[in-house]
Amino acid sequence: MKKYILSIVVLLTLASCKGQERKTELLDKLKYNVNKNNYGIQPTFYYPTEISVNDYPIFRGLEFFGSTVPNFIDIAINENGEQELKILIDLANYKKQGKSILKILLVRSAKGISIISNESDFPEENILVNYELSDDDITQENIKNGYFLKTIKFKANIPVELSSLNKSVQLKNSTQLLDKLYNALTNLTKDLNDKNSNRVLEIIQNAEFEVAQLRGMKKEWMLKERENLLSNTFTLLPKDSCEVKIYGIGRMATLVKKNSEIIKQSAITSKFTKDFPRGKVVQFYNFYYNIPKGKEELELIRFDGYAITKYEKK
Repeated sequence: MKKYILSIVVLLTLASCKGQERKTELLDKLKYNVNKNNYGIQPTFYYPTEISVNDYPIFRGLEFFGSTVPNFIDIAINENGEQELKILIDLANYKKQGKSILKILLVRSAKGISIISNESDFPEENILVNYELSDDDITQENIKNGYFLKTIKFKANIPVELSSLNKSVQLKNSTQLLDKLYNALTNLTKDLNDKNSNRVLEIIQNAEFEVAQLRGMKKEWMLKERENLLSNTFTLLPKDSCEVKIYGIGRMATLVKKNSEIIKQSAITSKFTKDFPRGKVVQFYNFYYNIPKGKEELELIRFDGYAITKYEKK
């Protein structure tokens, strides 16, 4: 029997230190605040689950059994006021188990949130969402449809002012968009595999800066991520195995694997740089493109990734 364990990986860029002057100058503009408070989410889940905030995927778990994974969600908050948390659970292998199927704790001022955090660790006014899903909440219609979908509203303020997504045009799912995305990702993965750091930096520099700023990262952390990821080998699925997925209030798009699964996997995988003797590690990369207003070509606006370790039970 296989057991799957998720580890969220901040996958933010790569390039050699050589020829980085242009990008390093941009990273110097990062504003790191050690006292910054974050919006944090901590889901505990037992079935494949995707959680989004304002239509931005902040968490994705595929096949897991009782994993708890904390994460910060500042990257998904673009405006002050009401926010939308969306929960999607794949019920293809659902069986009643007499306990919670999902728990979500979403808090404000979640500095240093960890997997041992619970509601008693935060003032009541800082708990924005405290949600638990049980077997009793799953209907026969949910089981027939093969998924559970729920939306929860909460209020938050913009942690970091970056308006690039709001200055992007609305995207429509079309063959033309599929062609443009596939061409863009083909060129990007080729440059990554060729270790063409200058070309990679040209493509990802703005997205790298924005993701780093939204996640409150230091320049040194970014440079370390570049070094760690430089040796990776990237694989893009064949075009006929891909489909377009639009996120970010309809203003950014990526490619996912075309299949009947409820939770869609990224079209790009990567060979992990480290060996894990107990199992196999697969990395999935999500590269999101937008079209800025006044322009026609796609630009990389966000990217992230996650790793799945498949442990064989001996």
